[in-house]
Amino acid sequence: MKTTKSRIIFFAIAITYNLLLGLYLKDFLVLSQTLTAFYLLSVLPAFFLLTETRTRAMRTIVHIVLMLDILTNLVYFICCRRLLPVMTMLLLVTELMYYITGTVRTGKDGLVTKIYVLVIAGLILLMGITAYNFVCKPETPYLANGGAPLWDTQTEELADEICADSDTDAEKVQAIYSWMITNLEYDYDYQTLLQYFNVRRTLSTRKGVCYDFANLFAALCRSQSIPCYVVDGIPYNRATENHTWNRVYYDGCWWDVDVTNDITSTANGKSLYGFRELTSAHTSDKDYYITKIY
Repeated sequence: MKTTKSRIIFFAIAITYNLLLGLYLKDFLVLSQTLTAFYLLSVLPAFFLLTETRTRAMRTIVHIVLMLDILTNLVYFICCRRLLPVMTMLLLVTELMYYITGTVRTGKDGLVTKIYVLVIAGLILLMGITAYNFVCKPETPYLANGGAPLWDTQTEELADEICADSDTDAEKVQAIYSWMITNLEYDYDYQTLLQYFNVRRTLSTRKGVCYDFANLFAALCRSQSIPCYVVDGIPYNRATENHTWNRVYYDGCWWDVDVTNDITSTANGKSLYGFRELTSAHTSDKDYYITKIY
């Protein structure tokens, strides 16, 4: 009886946590399949708590599925530098510790219990595969929402407003670029130890560093169905530094654009980088060793 009560209490806590997380993410979940997949990876494991697994085999299945879920979230965190996986991993690790330390009773699982556990495990594994494909094998990474350049409905509305008077992709890109170098400023006080893009933070403060500006530019362009990559690179002559900029597609070719450079140049009255034509999206750069294009 005590074990059943603790499971129900823990289930209520986990579901409440996920409901609050869902309320915060609701505007993102509408637009991002990736984020929806990872959100479900946080919600589904809580339903294991609705049944008591008595046999070692069933508990082993739960442990393995939870560990795979945690691993999938860790990959998302590393690849996309998002804080959401950290929030979900805390809950998943807590659930795993609960199962390891709290499910020591022995006995025989009923058929309904076995079916229930296997169905939930199957759904989690399916969502894990889906999430992996979204992050590691996106069909159109230059248009994807849910990786590093994650945006919400408010961001899309802002992009619509910025591009209201633009007819072509070239005009829309120029409008987004002009809006950013006019309205944003470089945050020289920002601590860059852990860089992650938060579109709400960047748009509310109107400040950021290169990682923020490049991801915001990509988010605004992609929300208008304009192909755009984010590029990470290290200067050939300054290996301890790194930089992030964009490659955007319009008028039949790809273009380099460094919004951060032009934001600071505008503030200091210097010449702008502008747009520089490329032969392809993955062309090497003469000043930077490119570490990642996403």
